[in-house]
Amino acid sequence: MRPFSQETPFAICVAIAALAVSPSPAAETPRNIVLILADDLGYGDLSAYGAMQYETPNIDRLAKEGRLFTDAHSPHPVCTPTRYGLMTGRYSWRTWAGTANVWSDDPLLIEEGRYTLPMLLKASGYKTGIVGKWHLGYGRPDGENWTEAGIDYNGKIAPGPLEVGFDYYFGIPHVGQQPHVLIENHRVVGLRKESPLRLHRDDRWLGRRSYLDRFGFPPRHHFTGGVGALYDHRELALQLTEKAVSWIRDKAGERFFLYFAHRNTHGPIIPNERFRGKSGIGVYGDFVLELDWSVGRILDTVDELNLTEDTLVLFSSDNGAVVRNLSGHRVNGPLRGQKTEAYEGGQRIPLLARWPAKIEAGSRSDALVALTDTLATFAELLGKTLPEGAAPDSFSFLGSLLGRESTGPARTSLVHNSYRGGFGIREGDWKLLMFQGGGGRPVGGGGWNPFDSDRTIPYGQLYNLEEDLGEQRNLYTNEPARVAKMMRLLKRIRVSGSGK
Repeated sequence: MRPFSQETPFAICVAIAALAVSPSPAAETPRNIVLILADDLGYGDLSAYGAMQYETPNIDRLAKEGRLFTDAHSPHPVCTPTRYGLMTGRYSWRTWAGTANVWSDDPLLIEEGRYTLPMLLKASGYKTGIVGKWHLGYGRPDGENWTEAGIDYNGKIAPGPLEVGFDYYFGIPHVGQQPHVLIENHRVVGLRKESPLRLHRDDRWLGRRSYLDRFGFPPRHHFTGGVGALYDHRELALQLTEKAVSWIRDKAGERFFLYFAHRNTHGPIIPNERFRGKSGIGVYGDFVLELDWSVGRILDTVDELNLTEDTLVLFSSDNGAVVRNLSGHRVNGPLRGQKTEAYEGGQRIPLLARWPAKIEAGSRSDALVALTDTLATFAELLGKTLPEGAAPDSFSFLGSLLGRESTGPARTSLVHNSYRGGFGIREGDWKLLMFQGGGGRPVGGGGWNPFDSDRTIPYGQLYNLEEDLGEQRNLYTNEPARVAKMMRLLKRIRVSGSGK
């Protein structure tokens, strides 16, 4: 387990924050909000973004009936940091976890008292639910049900999603590493007393090599027990989808916010039998089609309940895809790099938005936005004033979302970082990376990026994305003044505690 150090919490608790928000006219706000976050889906994986080997008609509906963003980014190229940024409007590298993921034996990453996206929605009168992947840890080292091995999954699993603003939670701790269980609110679903979950450290686990080959990273631990509670990967996407549909139906008479954190297309790549062979390019393509079916189920349910016109639906991905050889299909489209890397292929993501009452059908936006901006955007959308210190790295893109003048400052810069901790910054069309290569790790157990040992390659990288979206022409040595200016900006943001 990583060492945990509690940061100073906000002075404003949830109750005070709820009083701080101001009322907003209901006619200007969506009755419902559905936020769907795919997992490891690349910029080129959807036909709306140029995929040619197969069609994703359900997700494409959001582009045809709403707005497609061409310059949207995850704040980080891996899972946990992006989810933290989405929930808090704050870069995860400001936390004790840094640029890495948290796992089953790590505590809740969201600090006590930290204002969150579901808190905003809940205070605004929405019923809030999360279905799917959490991947932000559970419990506190000084809290109940905490052991030397982390949270005890056989007891009450808290604090977690419910303690940061959600009314309901049904989902999984993460994807890949164990335990492979479903959690509803505070308890593992189907857990039997005679088969408790037990954690084992993996320094000498015999399955280490095969695990590394399959998932791309070594195991830290594994669990035994849990008979009756373990899910089948082949059924997981279907289970989560039907639970999301059920929750929407149950809340149809109220205003609701659903965060559907999908498990597709993160490994293990095991699509359900009904989707096998459908894409024509192998199981990864089939897995994308399973995701498309799932989104279709959500959209069809909203249609059936006559909620389409006044429901805002957002669809995106937590980071770029892992590069694979897929018969001509490029998971990240024209972009260089992949998940874990600070190249565009690791962090530029699809972002689609549909709200028929307010968003022009078939429209596009080339505004620079990040998932970290969701909190500030929703606050402006709902007419709320965020508590002081909340969402320090979040900029509202409501103007770009609705195709109108923005009432606040737009994002002009974005801090980039890699899984290995290297930093860079985007400013306008320019992107600076202060390390060699992409700074990530390959999947499949290979070595680190070969750039790391090549002393002939500059330590820094500077690209003009307007002219060189594929990041092939390094202009670092050509633009010393620009590099120095961007370095000063990066330092200011890192030191100040705010991206604004």
